Amino acid sequence: MPPMNDPLRPVVLAYTAVCEALSAAAIGRNRRDPDGTVLAVSGAPVATLNAVISPNLEPSPEAVEALAGDPSLTALPWSIQVRGVPGQSVTEVAAQHGLTSVTAQPLMIRRPDAGPPPQPVDGPLHVRRVHGDELGLYAETMARGFSVPREVFEVFADPALAKTEGFTFYLAEVDGIPVGTGMAATLGDLLGVFNISVLPHHRRRGHGRAITLEIVRAGYAVGATTAYLYASAMGEPVYASAGFHTEEVLTSFTAPS
Repeated sequence: MPPMNDPLRPVVLAYTAVCEALSAAAIGRNRRDPDGTVLAVSGAPVATLNAVISPNLEPSPEAVEALAGDPSLTALPWSIQVRGVPGQSVTEVAAQHGLTSVTAQPLMIRRPDAGPPPQPVDGPLHVRRVHGDELGLYAETMARGFSVPREVFEVFADPALAKTEGFTFYLAEVDGIPVGTGMAATLGDLLGVFNISVLPHHRRRGHGRAITLEIVRAGYAVGATTAYLYASAMGEPVYASAGFHTEEVLTSFTAPS
């Protein structure tokens, strides 16, 4: 049984639901252990998009091991993701599967007491929602923003993904030219913010913050009260300036590059 004094568990469960929905839309594979540990395989060549994720403060090494042996992970980059500082038993399970590289991402949350996000500042940047027939452009822009080949994010180009309940995709444009991306995933009163990217030549102009705040404004307008995201080291100060605060970390085990 999960502990009663775990206020972050609903947030982490919302994150695992996003991973499951993405893999389902990509015709990947999902499995769920009775303790809540999830296998979500999208098939994308990205370790974080093919993952065994435990939402528990004390992950079960048995549940992690059972899902880590799933054949759908064969020949794909993949990860084991747990909350906080991992214990020895889970670390050993990861090592047995060759996942010995460890990274930690801050879980940042924007609580209701942060108040409504500020109104957008007049400027050349325009952030808009995109429809299914524009997801190819979305995937291409995101790949350019992260400086990786287009095929890395091909999973996000499928028009069917736009029909996933709670998912909304955004393009940021300057003079009609795409310069950044974002994605929202809403579950109840929780708003997940994902895929914030800005093309290299357009960084350090506040675009990442502007995209994030537009997603938060739109989510709050339809009933969300709390926003969350997993930040990179580069993005953490940007999100902090948008009212997010680090409350936990997500530790990922991956194979060494």
